[in-house]
Order: sequence, then structure tokens, then C-alpha cells
Amino acid sequence: MSVPFRGNYLGGRFIRPKKGNELISEDPGDLFDPVGRMVVSEEAVDVAVAAALKAFPKWSGLSLPQRIGKMKAFRREMVRRQSALAILVAREAGKPITESNREVDRLIAKVEETIVAGLKLVRPFSVEVDRGVKGECVWRPLGVLAVIGPFNFPAHTPASHLVPALLLGNTVVFKPSEFTPFVGQMIAECFDAAGFPPGVFNLVQGGASVGVRLVAHHGVAGILFTGSTAAGQAIKKATLDSQKLLALEMGGKNAAIVLEDASLDLAAREIAQSAFSMAGQRCNATSRVILNRRIAKPFLDQFLPLVERVRIGYPLEPEVLMGPLISHDAVAKLQKYVKLAEEEGFEMIRPGKATGLWGKRRGYYATPSVHLCERPEKNHSAHYRKEEIFGPNVAVYLVKDEEQAVALNNEVPYGLITSVFTRNPARFRKLFPKIDTGMVNLNRGTIFSSGKLPFGGTKASGSFRPAGLFSPYYCAYPVAVLQDSRPLADRRLPF
Repeated sequence: MSVPFRGNYLGGRFIRPKKGNELISEDPGDLFDPVGRMVVSEEAVDVAVAAALKAFPKWSGLSLPQRIGKMKAFRREMVRRQSALAILVAREAGKPITESNREVDRLIAKVEETIVAGLKLVRPFSVEVDRGVKGECVWRPLGVLAVIGPFNFPAHTPASHLVPALLLGNTVVFKPSEFTPFVGQMIAECFDAAGFPPGVFNLVQGGASVGVRLVAHHGVAGILFTGSTAAGQAIKKATLDSQKLLALEMGGKNAAIVLEDASLDLAAREIAQSAFSMAGQRCNATSRVILNRRIAKPFLDQFLPLVERVRIGYPLEPEVLMGPLISHDAVAKLQKYVKLAEEEGFEMIRPGKATGLWGKRRGYYATPSVHLCERPEKNHSAHYRKEEIFGPNVAVYLVKDEEQAVALNNEVPYGLITSVFTRNPARFRKLFPKIDTGMVNLNRGTIFSSGKLPFGGTKASGSFRPAGLFSPYYCAYPVAVLQDSRPLADRRLPF
């Protein structure tokens, strides 16, 4: 069933472009039933930023309780559309309905998490600097913030930026992924129904050219981006001559380190879920398993049967773990890296395949694949070993000790998340300081995180501005204020 296109949301109303390029939102799990069609135009960016600039003084001038009231109204509208939004996420992103429901739950929870805990991080405070001198720290909004969302978490991830940005007095222009534009439209409908003032929230639809225009716009004070490392690096280059704040959450090449004293049943199950959930299309998916070679056989004896049991299907079917990949290009990229793995010395121990049909549905489906590297110290892979694939593929590396395991974990240009499996917490604490990632889990898969903690990575995975609980830090900046009440006679002045 096709979703009607309402237009960009500009200055408090939906406006359809009079001309532009057609954008088709596919259902990647059922190509015979597109989600909808729309017309997109770069010119909408200028209108959106102008509306946001106009709205900024009045919105930032409201009290925090007034802005909280509006955000709670937005939350109520999200709850009203909760089921419809989850189904739309499943259709546009190819995301299993259980995961889609969980994502919408997290979006709704983000409002309360930010109000209750996140805003405490940017609470004003006063200190006595000297006798008669009072110091204050107050937080100011940046202005107009551009929020650029990903396809794989098209609702929750933008909300992790939008909610704190608006609560702290910024106005925003939101560009959803071109793969999930109607999820973005429903979010805009919620802001509209919640009665936000015109121009406070704006939506522009489109692909890369619209994103480039938004990023480069002189009226934008900051860019809150989630997506590929290549796109994040392009944003950095495009803004070198500006003073825009950049909060970039990018890719990952995440590893699970399994020590010889780990519960292998637990590790195998956690890793299988983290590797193949959502067809591996998560920045925090497990794409590498680093094993002590002494436990290689018993671990693989538990892990490989789980790979065979991965439930693949249309995202709205029950108990599906893996839906389709997002696009034809995503399938081609997966196939390229599977071929590269064998060319670069990896042994295929579970072959995967791409298929255009799954049951009676035509879509971008693929099955999981697993490769093995028995001697990583002798393997000089230039691409497969270190580049993000973003698909259902895992490489298993065998190592001799903890030192080699940590070195292998850290060798990639990414630094998002690492999982460590061991029954000995002391061993974990010893390894922890050596692991160069922004998040580290103990006996838990890489895909698990919490909105009550920071979410972000090092190196090519981020810009040291983590989201999650810490998102308010990049939505406002601290200003120091000194108030000196001393009389002139008490001051040491040179004049």
C-alpha cells in the first residue's frame, strides 16, 4: 500500500515542490510494492533554513518548562502512531518488526531520558571565584542545527539528536535518508500535531545533493550526522572553512574477543545475534570474531549451526532475525567483499549467497557467510580485513594470546564497540584500558547499548561527541559569567 507524499515540512506546513526529481521509496523486502513516491528539490533547503533562523529567537527565548511541554506533546503523538510507525520502519528499512517495535520504543523513551537525566548534564551552576566575585556557567543553544539521519535506525537515531537539540532551544532542519523518507514524514506529522511553533522543526527530503546543500548552508550552526564514514569525512571536508559544530556518528568494524575461559554457548549466541540481526546493517554489528586458537573448534561447533538457523524473511513476518539488505548496491557491495575475502587469503567456512527472491517476494535478500583466518599475523589483507562491509558476513580470527587479540581488535581504522567474553571480570579489567573503542561490553553482544550511557566511537567511527545520554553536550555550549560586586577600593587595578 502506497503512502501519500505530503511534501517538505517548512515553516509549520507541508509544501510539495512544484518541480524537482522523483524519489521512489522501495520496500527492499517486496519490490513489487513500493512504499511511495515523492518529488524532491534542493531549493527546499534554503526555505527550511530561513524558517529555522526566523523561529530561533522566540523558541530559544521560551523557558525550559515551556519547551519540555511541547516535547511531551510530541511524545504523546508518537505514542498514538507507535504501531503505524513501526510498520513503516519495517517496510522502508527492511527491518524485522520486532526490531522496528524496539526502535520506536527507544524513540519514545528518548524524550523522558533526556528530560530526566540528559538535561542534568547541562544544568547551570554557580561558584564563588573570589571574595565578592561570583562565577556562573550557563548554556546557550547553537542556533539552527542540521540533523541528517540514517536508513537503518530512521526513527530513533534522528530523535537522539532532535529531542535534545529542541529542548535546549535550537531550531532544526531534518533530512532523513533517501531510503526512508516516509519515516521522516511521519516524524514531521508528529511535530505538526504537537503544535510546535512554525519554523522550529523543518523537514527536507532528498538524497546526497540535498544533504550537500544543507551541510554547506551558511545559516546552519551545527551538523548532527549519522551514516557512513565516507559521508562523514565528506562533511568534514565541506566544512573546513566554517565554524560549524560537527557531531558525527559513523561506521564500525566491530570485534568480539572470546577468551579461552568464556562460556562458549553464551558467546556463540550473542555473536550470532549481533552479526546477523538486521542483516548486519548496523554500525555496531559484529563483523569480526577474535578467538584463542585453543577454543576454535568447540566455539565453531556451537557458532556455525546457529548461522544455519538464522531466520530470514519479510520484515513483517514473525520471528524474522534477518530481513533484506537496503538496496541493490548494498548487495553488490556484500558480494564484492565476499570475493575479496577469498582473494586475500581467507577460507570460506559458511558460504552465503545473494538472492533476488525469498519465497514469493522479490527483494534484496542474502544469506549469512563466515570466513576464517587461522594465521592473522601472516595475512596481509588490505581491504576485507579492515573495511566496513555493512552486511551479514563475519570473519573469524585465531590468535595465540590476549596481547594478539587486543592488537587485532585495534588494527582497524574504526573504534566503535568491542565485546569481550570471559568468566573472569579481572581479566576484562586488565584488557579494558588497552581496547581502543568508544564502548566496551562484557559478555554482551556488540549491538547492545543504553540511552542512559554515551554512544560513540573513536578514530573513523566518530568525532568524540557521543550521543545517547551525552547528546546535550553537542546541542549547547557553556558560557562563563563573572559578576564582581567589590567596590573600587578593594580592587587591584593599575590605574
